[in-house]
Amino acid sequence: METRLWTVARFPVGSWTTGGSPEDSDYEFSEVYQIPAESREKATKKAQAVRSRLKKKGLPFPTQKQPYREDFK
Repeated sequence: METRLWTVARFPVGSWTTGGSPEDSDYEFSEVYQIPAESREKATKKAQAVRSRLKKKGLPFPTQKQPYREDFK
């Protein structure tokens, strides 16, 4: 399978979604992650892991204005 860059968002109610662009108006109040992965499921799991690490370190979560961007190789 080919790796591609996925936009993953976590809505304020706690649900996760993938697809669209980081600038999508649906993501205005969401945490936004851009994750390279082979599938939407893997991208979501990676974003959840990133969020967990940020939470443990007490760091702010990414926003639509400042999304988390993982290097795409």
